[in-house]
Amino acid sequence: MKTLSAVLLAIFVAVPLVARAADTGFGSLTPQEVFAKLKQKNVYVFDNNDPDVYKDAHVPGAKWLHPSEYDAKALPADKSATLVFYCHNEH
Repeated sequence: MKTLSAVLLAIFVAVPLVARAADTGFGSLTPQEVFAKLKQKNVYVFDNNDPDVYKDAHVPGAKWLHPSEYDAKALPADKSATLVFYCHNEH
């Protein structure tokens, strides 16, 4: 139950970022759509929260990625892959 709660928390925390991303031309996903995508191949989820937040709770399979300090090697080489980024936004 604790794991399910952590997953739901992580997904619902991602909603503000997804909504903001839609304003800048990126696609947006509901928490339910993210959950469904987790079952698909070639989908990569990246958590951009602080490392401690990631450690406490994150979407299953999500890889922690600093939002501004990474290089192309941290991302999948397949350009057709679906990438999902999320973070908690208190503002």
